[in-house]
Amino acid sequence: MTIDQLAPLTNGLSVHAGRDTFVLDRTRVARLSNQSIEIAFRIAGTDFAPRLRIAREEFASSSVEDLADIVRRVASNAVGSR
Repeated sequence: MTIDQLAPLTNGLSVHAGRDTFVLDRTRVARLSNQSIEIAFRIAGTDFAPRLRIAREEFASSSVEDLADIVRRVASNAVGSR
């Protein structure tokens, strides 16, 4: 997985929170240094715009499903659902 491949995969990703479903939008993935990647996105219909940092080694060794799970977990926590 490369940085360029991640943003299109997470745009439109659905997150369930209680009875509501939220959609992730405007995902931005950037290299912060030689050691980390920042993933930022908006949760459509809210004012939430979470960011997360992930080590480049973890990013490089993660599958698409692993990264989608991480992004979903961060988004769920942002809207108050676990």
